[in-house]
Amino acid sequence: MSKPKILCLHGFGENAELFKIRSRNFRAVVGDTADLVFLDGPIDIGSLHMTTGDLVDASIAREFTNLGWWWMRRGRSFEARGIGKTLDLISKVLTEQGPFDGILGFSQGASLAIVISSLLANPSDGPLSLGNVDHPQIKFLVLAGAFQLEVPEYEYLYKQPFTMPSLHMVGTYDTVVDPERSKIVQGYFDSPDIFEFVGGHFIPQSPKCARVMRAFLTQFIPALGESENEQSATSTDVAAGTVAVSA
Repeated sequence: MSKPKILCLHGFGENAELFKIRSRNFRAVVGDTADLVFLDGPIDIGSLHMTTGDLVDASIAREFTNLGWWWMRRGRSFEARGIGKTLDLISKVLTEQGPFDGILGFSQGASLAIVISSLLANPSDGPLSLGNVDHPQIKFLVLAGAFQLEVPEYEYLYKQPFTMPSLHMVGTYDTVVDPERSKIVQGYFDSPDIFEFVGGHFIPQSPKCARVMRAFLTQFIPALGESENEQSATSTDVAAGTVAVSA
């Protein structure tokens, strides 16, 4: 039986490699129970220098390409420049590497995850399109720092309620995406799971967040529940003094 597959979408000014680091808590929860596909955004917006502190366990500072999924232009009207190029890439990835069961999205990547889900559910309702991609609807979303794509002509993407299960992580002190903007997005989902944490614009690395993610993901990744049961059984055996330790 093949493993569930999850598409992972970084935030604006990041890239796939950096998002692997910043989503390490999520990766630790999932382990080898699912295949994670980290995708680079197609919009190059320059270079971003990361320090050793940012990389946590890196031995030297490194240079990362600074990527995004679109440029947001605010003039006489709102415009998401480059989103067509992004959707062409997404269509290609869905076709060649799918099907994907779920999407992990952070910030602009979370916004894109919602757009993808909407377009797969309602492919011909407006100006944005994934082309003739043949892909089932997304089963679940894990979103952190999510916000609506605030372009008037794209408001139709949010008209139909999203019925797939979703987990929304919101930092109460997020100064990049105001928590109220994330709450608006939550309202588009039928029964969203919400994890609020004291912090800013990031995916929490805390054990509590790990427990919340595991509890949510277990319904889509059966092996996660099995591994948890095995750990519980082992813990019980240890407590009872029944675990054999070889010399």
